[in-house]
Amino acid sequence: MKFSTFAFALLPAVVLSGCGSDSENGNAAPDTEPLSGVIRIEANSRIDQDTMEQLARAGSQPATGVQVMPANFVLAGYVSGDSGFFTTIQGDTFDYRTDRRDDYIVPMAPGESIALQSFGSRAGNPELRLSFPDSTGAVRSTDRDQAPATLSWNGSNTEPANVRVSVTASGPGAARYILSKVAGEQAEQKDFYWPEHRFIPGQAVVSTAADEEPVPQGILMNASAAQAERLGPNRWLMTMPQLRAASAASADATLRWIESLRSAPGIVSAAPNYQMTAFQSMASAPTAEELYPLQWHYDLINGPVAWQLAPDGGEGVTVAVLDSGLFRDSGASVWHPDLDANVLPGRDFVDNDSLPQDPGSQIGTSVFHGTHVAGIIAANLGNSSGSDPDYGMAGVAFNAGILPVRVLGEGGTGSSLDLINAIRWVTGENPAGPPRADIVNMSLGGLPEIPDLEAAIQFGVDRGLLFVGAAGNSSTSVRSFPAASPNVLAVSAVDAAGNLASYSNFGSWIDLAAPGGDASRDGDNDGRADVVWSTSAVLNGGVFQPDHIGLQGTSMAAPHVAGVLALMKARNGLLDTSGLRALLVAGELTDSQGLNGNTHGYGILDASKALQAGESGIATVLSPSPSFVALSNESATRKTIRLTRIGPGQITLPVVTRSPGWLTIAEPQAQGSDFLLSISLNLSAIEPDVAYRSDVVVSYQGGNQQRTLSIPVSAQVFSDEQARDAGEHFVLLVETQPNSDGFYNAVSQVSATADKGQYVFRFRAEDGEEPWALDEVVPGDYFLVAGSDTDGDGLICQPGEACAEYPVTGLREVISIREGDPLNSLRLTTSYSRSSITAETPDVLPRPGFKGYRLMNSGSEGAQRTGAKAIQ
Repeated sequence: MKFSTFAFALLPAVVLSGCGSDSENGNAAPDTEPLSGVIRIEANSRIDQDTMEQLARAGSQPATGVQVMPANFVLAGYVSGDSGFFTTIQGDTFDYRTDRRDDYIVPMAPGESIALQSFGSRAGNPELRLSFPDSTGAVRSTDRDQAPATLSWNGSNTEPANVRVSVTASGPGAARYILSKVAGEQAEQKDFYWPEHRFIPGQAVVSTAADEEPVPQGILMNASAAQAERLGPNRWLMTMPQLRAASAASADATLRWIESLRSAPGIVSAAPNYQMTAFQSMASAPTAEELYPLQWHYDLINGPVAWQLAPDGGEGVTVAVLDSGLFRDSGASVWHPDLDANVLPGRDFVDNDSLPQDPGSQIGTSVFHGTHVAGIIAANLGNSSGSDPDYGMAGVAFNAGILPVRVLGEGGTGSSLDLINAIRWVTGENPAGPPRADIVNMSLGGLPEIPDLEAAIQFGVDRGLLFVGAAGNSSTSVRSFPAASPNVLAVSAVDAAGNLASYSNFGSWIDLAAPGGDASRDGDNDGRADVVWSTSAVLNGGVFQPDHIGLQGTSMAAPHVAGVLALMKARNGLLDTSGLRALLVAGELTDSQGLNGNTHGYGILDASKALQAGESGIATVLSPSPSFVALSNESATRKTIRLTRIGPGQITLPVVTRSPGWLTIAEPQAQGSDFLLSISLNLSAIEPDVAYRSDVVVSYQGGNQQRTLSIPVSAQVFSDEQARDAGEHFVLLVETQPNSDGFYNAVSQVSATADKGQYVFRFRAEDGEEPWALDEVVPGDYFLVAGSDTDGDGLICQPGEACAEYPVTGLREVISIREGDPLNSLRLTTSYSRSSITAETPDVLPRPGFKGYRLMNSGSEGAQRTGAKAIQ
């Protein structure tokens, strides 16, 4: 990712009243301390013993000892395959030194995993490898295309083994990294990147307290908006006046404007109009088609067997393809010949007309993304060209209707607003009417969680529509919407051997996996790269002509699922989201043999199995929420699990048949059609700093079948508070507006090292005498930030480094320092993780291209202005 700073819109200045008497140690703060406080460290945080900060000290050499880790930890580290230096655009020079390997002793129990995530540095992005000897003594290491790299311990003993884990730089250049071993639910919550979802400059989606049309001029004036377009009751698309051309500056201005909207009278909420992207990468049954031998992906999902069970090929079912539109042969005025017979009248929300045509691109590569996706779902048998009826390829549901809905424009990008409006049109909400489709495929995403988007999907679910979404191609566990919506089947991608594709997103929010391809692999050993073949067009003599190409991506995985759902829906028109999820949870839609639920969800799509399950009826099962429970003395020692009935049948009162001795479990209690299971941690039964993991097993009868449900539980009592260390921290007061190169100038700076699990910082009042020191403060308005500089490049708060912002990281506010009114005992928390944009954190805004905060030194503007000496 590229990171460059933007200016957060200023909140009203927070003038904190400094009582001047309650410092951290209880003593009165002297008048010369205008600002002081404490930075607490997030639980389990650790730091590599030889980061570049350490190596930069005179006479320092890479550590030869091995660091001992606790049972759970999140550690920031530094390795480099060589030595060198780099010069910033400001002319500052930073050295980086060789440190090829870091070694750790980590307690590992059978099945536990350790993960490595590399962030590179300004000196490059070297390949890092994670390795340790397994229980037989053989060294296991990660592959180069794993991101993050993860290894599991295969020991047979029930007691944890102390394993020597190594992180090695295999090439030149320096890298920051995070090495972590935390319980499953906690691991899913770790996002080490700043949210940087793209948005359309100059636009804001706004909710108002009153629903008047047109929007009152008073609200427009309060919003400093040029115009407002009505989207629905109380909802408006507002346009910012006098916006310059799209640029970093316009993005900054838009975010400042949106922040001001949030405090304007008459406005309830304001958010950017986020952009989404397509998830593809460059790279008498369908078996009778000439190009079928290329389509390994149909064999992987048991397509040939499914087509025997569903010879109608999904006839009568309509699949809406929310994408880039379809290729249209301008000469013949028809859609792609492998699609034309199945295409229904659609809608274009990009050009706002009734012809959802993908115009392609005369510049660069045009893959006709929507055409490729639609072909996987429902390319028809034969084609309509008349030249060779068997030439081409067919889709999974080859007789289903294709409803093309264009929401992606040039470059495969579109707006969240167009997506929401498209879903409302397909579901019949806007304008009011019957649903236009049975299934909605969304091979796009990269959005945060947006309440309006969730509401639009929920409306469709209530009407019986099924939604499928591509998980995303960022090799991350960070949730990508709309796929991560609880009402959408989130699909990850696998290669021809069923292994997770190198680019595919993963995590506990994945529902199932399907063929997405991987051009870097040949999983089925057929001598060809594992790409997914489907319909497209190519440029020939300056004119686009219909053709077929191979692509890879979760965009290709999702339509396999949508096609199978069309086959199922044709056999059982009553199939809805609740019934579908019941079948999924019961293992009726997938092959899960030996697969990782964190990457493959409930398994790899099995079309034959899914159709047989649909024929035999809908399962009735219990689904736990949360699905993984983590208990500790620092989070929660008691939790209630809701067991939700999925499916139409009856559920008997569940009975707990197995649980570990370190849990106390109450009998399940009925609440409507659901059940509540209360579990609590027996603190006297576990040892401090030892990770405990087990399952709570519940038995019940769902419908007419006896079933068991296993709920994984982890527990730990932490005593590591005083051992926490996130590395040396630089505490900065920075100006509230960025300078011309996108950085916030620091005007004052102190450093602190961890002491008993926290950092204590103090600034001094400016005394008017030279030389002025870095820690002197001039009254004014600032952001208060702090963080580590693991790779020694003069920047803090980069991915892989600790960061704290006042009052909450990700929601910084202005503090006002006034002469004679000290701000003492401020409290911050530093962490390696970053805030995500979700419906639960509506105040968080993206930081497109955030670079971090620059430390003061002899080359910085702040140091030049104050005459401060360079950092030693």
